[in-house]
Amino acid sequence: MSDVVTFEQTPRGFTVHTGHPLLGDMHADFATVAPEKRQGTARALLVSAALDCFCGTLNAALLARDVQYRSMTGTGRAEKVQRDGVSYVTRIDIDVRVDVDEADRETLEHCLRIVKGCMITRSLMQGMEVEVHASRA
Repeated sequence: MSDVVTFEQTPRGFTVHTGHPLLGDMHADFATVAPEKRQGTARALLVSAALDCFCGTLNAALLARDVQYRSMTGTGRAEKVQRDGVSYVTRIDIDVRVDVDEADRETLEHCLRIVKGCMITRSLMQGMEVEVHASRA
């Protein structure tokens, strides 16, 4: 199955039409951000996709075991290097914290052992290093 996302760019900005009922469209207006600060949108979207996928997979594992967590907070970072004048993302680091009751600590730890990645992080791991760290908040 293939999801269709369309991207439209003009001199004034760009729009990502996700085709997803929850996400809708994302608009970037170049008039609101200085040219030197516009770089890195693709890396931010890549890391966002990895975080969304991992947290969604962990969410499903927790809810399947009746764990009602208060929050799941993640941060991510993409490492970029230059080789022969061309940029590459060589590594993504993800850190996720889950706020659960002490009574659910063991179940969370079990879920973290079985949820080592998700579709996006596993796919990225085929071409680059992806580190996922997750723990109880």
